[in-house]
Amino acid sequence: MRVAVLDRAEFPRVKLCAGWLSPEFWDAAGISPREYPRGLWEWHKAYVHYRGRAYAIPCHGWFIRRCELDDYLLRASGAELVLGVHVDDVTRDADGLWHAGGLRAPLIVGAGGTHCPVSRALRPPRPRRAVGVQELEVPVGAADVARTRIGDDGEPELLLFDDLSGYGWNVPKSDWLNVGCGTLEATRVREAWRTTYAHLRAAGHLPGTADAKLAHMKGHSYYLFDPVHFDGAARDGALLVGDALGLAHPLTAEGILPATVSGRVAAEAILAGAWRCYPERLRAHPVIAEYRRVHQLVEAGRALRDKLARPAQRPGQRNPTNGSRQRRWRPGRALAERAVARGFAWMFSGRPLPGGRLVEQIADRLPQERRA
Repeated sequence: MRVAVLDRAEFPRVKLCAGWLSPEFWDAAGISPREYPRGLWEWHKAYVHYRGRAYAIPCHGWFIRRCELDDYLLRASGAELVLGVHVDDVTRDADGLWHAGGLRAPLIVGAGGTHCPVSRALRPPRPRRAVGVQELEVPVGAADVARTRIGDDGEPELLLFDDLSGYGWNVPKSDWLNVGCGTLEATRVREAWRTTYAHLRAAGHLPGTADAKLAHMKGHSYYLFDPVHFDGAARDGALLVGDALGLAHPLTAEGILPATVSGRVAAEAILAGAWRCYPERLRAHPVIAEYRRVHQLVEAGRALRDKLARPAQRPGQRNPTNGSRQRRWRPGRALAERAVARGFAWMFSGRPLPGGRLVEQIADRLPQERRA
């Protein structure tokens, strides 16, 4: 296929992203860690803070700098590069050809993130609001990073918010730091950053040399995975991948892996002459199937949380429906909090849910949240 890549930026360029890669990324990208020639930080432990306790949890992954990864993949793609061209809108003519940036093509792939013009044309359904992010990657010097990091170089420090509405992070990358936070409610992200900054500063995990730059955090938003997004994945020779479709992990918000997976699946469908089958192929991919199970579990958990938040009968009060007495049940708080921290680290390293099929069946049986 003759392929052109249009982007308003010149590469390499700054891209706000913590830059973590799950192990499955390498297969999706068709390369190995040894073959990647730019900065790469492999880690085997995550430090999770949750409700006043700290946990050092064995897990595995890699970190990169997005400005380097994106430039490497772009140059290695073999595509015609049309850079520095801003595309406000895409149109389709009477011959069925798409027009963008002065080019015409029978097929167009929207890979421009949340505000991609191809996504605006296809309008995938958005049952939930976009999540909010504040982050920055700053150079501070190797000595300052080594003095203030909590673990080894590349090992992430994560702050899970008490209400599980998001998390903050601090990732040391030799002489760079990537710090930030994300929240399910975009309107709360600035408050969440203040909480994250205060925690990292009090712990001594931020070099003073970074303060001036951290006073000017950058923000953006994107959509977490939802199966209904597939309804707008392809139409009239236009396909959406990555954040343009809304494929970020339902809990951790990891975006590089699903973007790479969806890009590869889209390319394979196009090469097979079956671009219309792209949504079905994407649904069937093991990574996306796992996201669907996690999404089901999250939805079931929300519904269960809402149910438990309703006014409850006092212990010992008779149930008006069957006359039985209710029993009080309280799990051990410390054990439950540790399980939450470990489960998040498990997800953070890209591992599938243990007993995924069983989890899927349980989630189906739990009360489901009714969507507006």
